Amino acid sequence: MTAAGCPLLLCLLLIICHAADAELTHLHFYFHEIDAGTPNATVVNIASLHRNSSTFGDVNVFDNALREGSDPASRLIGRAQGLAVHASLDESGGLTAINFVFSDYGAYSGSTLATLGHISASGPSERSIVGGTGELRFARGYMSSRLLSSTDTSIVVVFDMYFTLNY
Repeated sequence: MTAAGCPLLLCLLLIICHAADAELTHLHFYFHEIDAGTPNATVVNIASLHRNSSTFGDVNVFDNALREGSDPASRLIGRAQGLAVHASLDESGGLTAINFVFSDYGAYSGSTLATLGHISASGPSERSIVGGTGELRFARGYMSSRLLSSTDTSIVVVFDMYFTLNY
């Protein structure tokens, strides 16, 4: 190997070793959404084509409670603020961009996680964690979510987030 190639190889090995040392963090909480048209709604449809019965093209914005448990009276730990776009012609899912804003979540209070990805209408979903702020700065990973319960006016979704902080 040439002398010029050695520093490049050394840098690559250092990056790989640092990534291997990164600790995986797991967060678990519940998202509580109250439908538009009901008192204290946390989601609203802001754009709708409704040329037929399809929801394709609809855009919703939300500011949902994040809670420690599935009970609506459980401790509030933050808010999920974002948008959902019905971006699937067959209505099997859509695109979400969500900022998880933690207000009372231990060491993560005052921090955020930014996520982006496809949400499935028919089952569990997995989306990317693309960044964060505060104690969660440089977060990278994924989150999984699944519908836990649903009524005519509300839904509860359970979230599990797995990420590393690569400083």
